[in-house]
Amino acid sequence: MSMAVVGGIVFSVFLMILLFVRGENIKRDLKRANAKLESTSRQKTHLGGIVMELAKEEQLMLKERMAKVQKDSSPNERFVVCTSLLIDASDSVISDAALDNRTVRKAFEYYISNFSDVPYTEFKAVILQDQKRKQLWAGDNIHAYLELCKSCIASIE
Repeated sequence: MSMAVVGGIVFSVFLMILLFVRGENIKRDLKRANAKLESTSRQKTHLGGIVMELAKEEQLMLKERMAKVQKDSSPNERFVVCTSLLIDASDSVISDAALDNRTVRKAFEYYISNFSDVPYTEFKAVILQDQKRKQLWAGDNIHAYLELCKSCIASIE
């Protein structure tokens, strides 16, 4: 055998060993990354559940306040209807947003389009007249949504 052939074989074996070692390192890194991803995912689910529980407690208080307000007559009936819709949708909106299925705004749009007779454009026109409520709506998170509900109820009271 010539030296060139032996050299080529040695080089090929060295290259295969090098690629094998690099592949094993990459596989090990991938396993670590997958374990970290799984841990992060479990933690996210756990924290989402905690957020949901806290938001649902807040939501129950809002529903109680809304029930009291609805007993009294209000001069702005459409505002009361839209506020009631905002609070009724909170179950669905909080669940979707806490579990990261949708943003708060998208979750509310989905709710209103599928479970309400009030068009989304009318809701926005009635509820988002005030600058503070516009800012809360723009926040597009659970906290801002609950604050928007509080603000609307306070306007009725």
